[in-house]
Amino acid sequence: MPLPGSRDSSVVMKRVSQGSFLQRTVLKHNVIFSEGSKGEEAYILVDGKVEISGSVDGRKKVFAVLQPVSIFGEMALFLENHGRTATAIALEDSKVVVLNGDDLDGYIESAPPAIQAILNVMVTRLKNTTKKALRAPNVPMGIVRVLDLFELNGKTEILYDSAVRHLADIFVCSPATIEGYLQGLVTQGHLAIDVSGAAGPAASGRRVIRLLTPHLMQAVLMAGKTDKVKDED
Repeated sequence: MPLPGSRDSSVVMKRVSQGSFLQRTVLKHNVIFSEGSKGEEAYILVDGKVEISGSVDGRKKVFAVLQPVSIFGEMALFLENHGRTATAIALEDSKVVVLNGDDLDGYIESAPPAIQAILNVMVTRLKNTTKKALRAPNVPMGIVRVLDLFELNGKTEILYDSAVRHLADIFVCSPATIEGYLQGLVTQGHLAIDVSGAAGPAASGRRVIRLLTPHLMQAVLMAGKTDKVKDED
């Protein structure tokens, strides 16, 4: 993530030079860390350009292209024994400052007691927030929530292609995955997918999702409870 303030990398280097920090040169196309690998260090990009990407439904997705001054890989400082959630690759010859957990702990321990207490609280909160953010979203229920919101606002017909595209962006998955979940709701009788009969060249002949079940979220939750009872019997 970009650091606030000056973009001058010399400012960052002056600050970190007060501690025992390592500066590393990464050549173009070299991998700084890979998705799934064990993470123990964070990095400050002070020169060059770094791509952050990950695998989504088996395909590469670029999350960000970082330029100085940016910090990345910082979750390694707050989550013990957790694999990297993305891959970092140098897009050109780059320079990074390496930070590890000992650096962070040492800085906190050397701070005045009042600052130390504040930093400990901030680190604890950041750890908890990061762990929550890493929890995989329940995509099927997320789709139901979005469709339920449309129904609650009186919108029972939605253009199919745009809905699939936007839902795929929201839940960071492929359109095919979204279509599979929508077909499941069709099978359950909650939706219908057919051709729009609306007037106008923009709408005519385009596929639409028709919401058939009022209070969709409640209906799906109740159906889930019923299925659970049946399984227990």
